[in-house]
Amino acid sequence: MKTSRNSKDSIKVLLVDDEELFREMTAETLNGKGFKVVAANSAEQALSRLDSQLFDVVLLDVRMPGMDGMELLGKLREERPTQQVVMLTGNATVSMAIDAMKLGAFDFLVKPAKIDDLIMTIQRAVEHGQMQRRNIVLEKELKRSKGAGRVIGESEAIKKVFEFIEKTSPSDLPILITGESGTGKELVARAIHDHSRRALRPLIVVDGSTLHEQLLASELFGHERGAFTGAHQKKVGLFEVADRGSIFLDEIGELSPPNQTALLRVIEYGTFRPVGAVKEIQTDVRIIAATNRDLEGAVEAGEFRKDLYFRLKALTVNVPPLRERRTDIPLLAEYFLKKCESSVRASVTLSKEALQTLVSYNWPGNIRELLHVIELAMLFAIEDGEIKPHHLPEEVRKGSGKQTPVNGIPEENQEEEIRPEELAGNALESLEELRNRCEHKHITKIMNQFDGNKSQTARALGISRALLYKKLHHFGIA
Repeated sequence: MKTSRNSKDSIKVLLVDDEELFREMTAETLNGKGFKVVAANSAEQALSRLDSQLFDVVLLDVRMPGMDGMELLGKLREERPTQQVVMLTGNATVSMAIDAMKLGAFDFLVKPAKIDDLIMTIQRAVEHGQMQRRNIVLEKELKRSKGAGRVIGESEAIKKVFEFIEKTSPSDLPILITGESGTGKELVARAIHDHSRRALRPLIVVDGSTLHEQLLASELFGHERGAFTGAHQKKVGLFEVADRGSIFLDEIGELSPPNQTALLRVIEYGTFRPVGAVKEIQTDVRIIAATNRDLEGAVEAGEFRKDLYFRLKALTVNVPPLRERRTDIPLLAEYFLKKCESSVRASVTLSKEALQTLVSYNWPGNIRELLHVIELAMLFAIEDGEIKPHHLPEEVRKGSGKQTPVNGIPEENQEEEIRPEELAGNALESLEELRNRCEHKHITKIMNQFDGNKSQTARALGISRALLYKKLHHFGIA
């Protein structure tokens, strides 16, 4: 899917100069070339504009009454390190240019600059800003555990997901991705972003279950200096970094009510307020959310805002669990074998018997668990050069003989549900109660297998430690 992009489309420029004639002529020329220009006649007015809007480039005059351009440049470097600033002056000196570059200016032009030179400098500054933002995203991505890389499969179940990606990518509407942990919801979000008109802008990934309420608000929306204890300097939030890009909010069902309200405001009005700030900032971000929770049930329980749920559910796709797309397991296994060659430093094949074992297993941890199993099996099979059934984890070998349950509940739990002596007592049990009871039993079982080690338990379940702690507290498991 291809999208046409003009390099000047949507480039927002803040022109700061105290000379009215220069402001009007420059703004008119740049607007005529396809840029979006907002003007300010002083540094103070520029700060007010920057508090409510996001700009790709600031064209800043050096000499102005009151706060001059160099002072404003220093302030921007401290508070907005990724803001690109091009200095303009009619009285340039070498020392002035050097000082400006030391303070973080992208470039230094002498007025009146040729329009072609000015346009080229603005575009180069925009590219530099995009690179800086990508570096921020990359730094965060490096801290995340590695995933599958891309959505793979040929089954009818996954083809429906591919169709959804193709149809919804061109839109800017919010998207809700549902599915069990480890099914590849983030990969679907990345595919949607990569096929959208926002593909050249960043996709920011945020896990709503890993941060405390206040820390998450600061991460998403930024904060002012002194907004709370420990806020020693102003911080740019991810909604600002992702402007004209996308944000993937994983485990959105774990957001606190205040953060749900703030997110709803971003969706409805395109504005957010940094923690401790007075003014709101405009942003253009596509929201892609994901959850493994029953959000409709959470709404009924008063745990999730109904209006936010309805705004998100308009475009919804469910990523099927691996047990419902078994024909994709051979493709995924082969892909993971190739992917893990560099880390294992060996080329290993997969025997037919081992593949059959993998296909027969129910994969409660889904694709994430399959990747983990392939990695471990490769380590044990290096000498043989081929993964055989005995190289696979014991739980995979033992579980491969079980039939796939129709409703997705593990067999041991299904047997428990149909005991005659319990049937009458459970006749009025809700689906939510049933799910909770099965989840409680499964978590307890895995915890016992790992002797209470929460890190290993979280990995086996395919969830974060923070989410595991929440579930343990919810179920009263020590």
